[in-house]
Amino acid sequence: MKKRIITVLLALTLLLCLSVSVFAESQLWNITDDAGLLSDEEYTQLESYAESVSETYGVGVYVITIDNYEDYYDSPYETAWQFYHEYTLGEGEDRDGIILLLSMDNRQFANFVYGPKADYAFDEHGVLELNDWYLDDFRNDDWAGGLNHFVAGCEDFLAKAAAGEPVRRSTTGPILLITLGSMVFALIVCLILKGKMKSVRTGTHANAYVVGALNVTASRDQFTHTTKTRTKIEKESSSSSGSSESGGGGHGSSGSF
Repeated sequence: MKKRIITVLLALTLLLCLSVSVFAESQLWNITDDAGLLSDEEYTQLESYAESVSETYGVGVYVITIDNYEDYYDSPYETAWQFYHEYTLGEGEDRDGIILLLSMDNRQFANFVYGPKADYAFDEHGVLELNDWYLDDFRNDDWAGGLNHFVAGCEDFLAKAAAGEPVRRSTTGPILLITLGSMVFALIVCLILKGKMKSVRTGTHANAYVVGALNVTASRDQFTHTTKTRTKIEKESSSSSGSSESGGGGHGSSGSF
C-alpha cells in the first residue's frame, strides 16, 4: 500500500514539474532571443533596459528573434501580431505595447503596435521613422547594436509622447515646396508674357493710333474659353524603412533588412 502511495506521489510530482516547465516555455520576456543573436551579457543588459522602459512609460517594449516566420504564420506581420496576442503581451488594462520581430533565415522584420497609449506614441508615420533607428545596424549584421537602438528609439518616442509632443509627420516641408513651386511658375508665366509684348512709343495725339478712316458703329466682347493648369502632388515614399501594415486592432510595418 505504501509503495502505491509513493508511486502516485511521484507521478503527481512529475506531472507538476512538467506543467511548470510547459508554463515557463509559454512565457515571453521583453527580449526573447530564440535565434540566438545575443551573448548572455548582451541579453541581460537589453532585457533590463527594455523592462525599465516598459515600466517607466506603461507601454511594453518587446523583441522576438526567430529562425523563420514561415514556421509559424504566413507573413512576418501576422507572426508578430499572433505572438503579441497569444502570449497576452502589453502593459496595463489596454495591453499597450510595441513588438519587433526578426526572421533571420529570410532577413525579414515586422513590428506591431497595440493599445491607445502605444498608438499615440507610435502612429503609422512614427513606426516607419522608428525603423530608421535600427535597420542599418541589421543590414550590417550588428544585432546587439540594432536591438539596443530599437529600445532606445522606443524610449525617445515614448518620452516625447509623455511630454505631449509625439513624433508626427512634418507639414512644413510640403507646404514650403508647394509655395516655392507656385512662385516659380508665376514668375515663368510673367516672363513669357513680357517677352511677347512689343515696345511702343507713346503717342501724344489720338490720330497716332488710327490708320485710315475710323468709323466705330458697335462693339462686343465675346467669351471663348478658360485655361486651367493642374499640378499633381506626389506622396512621399516610405519604402526605405518598410511598408505600413494594419489589422487586428493595431498597426505596424514590415520589410527586409
